[in-house]
Amino acid sequence: MIFRQRTIAPSCLTEIAKGTLNNRYGAIENQLAWGLQYESKIKNPLKSNDFQWATYQGQKVNQLIEDDLRNMTQNHCAFCDIFPLRQSGRTIEHFRPKTRFPKESHLWTNLFYCCHACQEKGEQFDENLIKPDEVGYEFSSFFVCRFDGDAIYIKPNPRRTDQEQNSANVTIELYGLNRFDRPEDRFRVWRQFNDSNNPTIDEFPYRFLFL
Repeated sequence: MIFRQRTIAPSCLTEIAKGTLNNRYGAIENQLAWGLQYESKIKNPLKSNDFQWATYQGQKVNQLIEDDLRNMTQNHCAFCDIFPLRQSGRTIEHFRPKTRFPKESHLWTNLFYCCHACQEKGEQFDENLIKPDEVGYEFSSFFVCRFDGDAIYIKPNPRRTDQEQNSANVTIELYGLNRFDRPEDRFRVWRQFNDSNNPTIDEFPYRFLFL
């Protein structure tokens, strides 16, 4: 999991809500109004709380913002860094789960480009979970890579504080960073990278191995 520079929110999210949304919530951005709308929905026992992305000018918002999220990660998963994500099954992850934090369901800073395996985190959340766009975050500040035979495991950095090591453990566990054969796949990629002639780092998954 490498640092992701959070880009400016797409205009569909930051535009001031219009029509019935404006009448109900006042002059606030769409991303906030849509979150309040979803919160109202899940609090109503007469309605299904199934999540649906809001629609903007006839298109689902997730379709409108996907390219911005993809560009932010160079088509890698924001958490495990698998690549290329668009071809291998991508989704949009709500860092703070949408059913637990419905107001943030459309909030730009809560959304990440993500693979299906990492999204198995589901509704789990811990306040110590590491956010990859947090200012000052660096992989080496929290994690180290450990070789074990033909596998590379991600472990908490033993030189950091107990709190930082706890954050690393929580992140490894909730995003399954050492599951789904990822340690073996990381070793394979590490060998390919080192066998390559002048490799381009962004064309490989698990870029934290080479930084």
